[in-house]
Amino acid sequence: MDELVVPGCPEGSLRAVAYIKERQPGELVVKTVDEDCVKVLKLVLPLFNYFVVDEFKEGEFHTVKVRRGKT
Repeated sequence: MDELVVPGCPEGSLRAVAYIKERQPGELVVKTVDEDCVKVLKLVLPLFNYFVVDEFKEGEFHTVKVRRGKT
């Protein structure tokens, strides 16, 4: 499982999308300190066939676990 730490939005969501398009991991954990970035990721990632399977906060980071959908 890949892990990516990103800054707040909009840069954070753009980095996550770029990472997904380039590497196409089966599963990815995205960590950010920006709660609004989590909301953006939950809206944008399904457009790239990635779906949130878990979301939680640990320490200062908001963590989003996503998995690639079946094609």
